[in-house]
Amino acid sequence: MSTPLMIGIDHVIMNLSFSSRSGAAIKAIEELAAEFRLVIWDPQSQDAHPPGRD
Repeated sequence: MSTPLMIGIDHVIMNLSFSSRSGAAIKAIEELAAEFRLVIWDPQSQDAHPPGRD
C-alpha cells in the first residue's frame, strides 16, 4: 500500500516502510535532497541529515 506525499511550501513528508526496494528509494531521496539542499528528518531517531553530510 502506498501513501501519498504531503507537500507544503517548505516541506515534503513521506512515509517509508522497509522492503527489498527501500535502499533504492532512500538513495533517490538522498540525491534529490542534496540537489535541492533539503534536510532529511528521521522522526524515529530524531536525527536531521543536512545535504551533503553522511
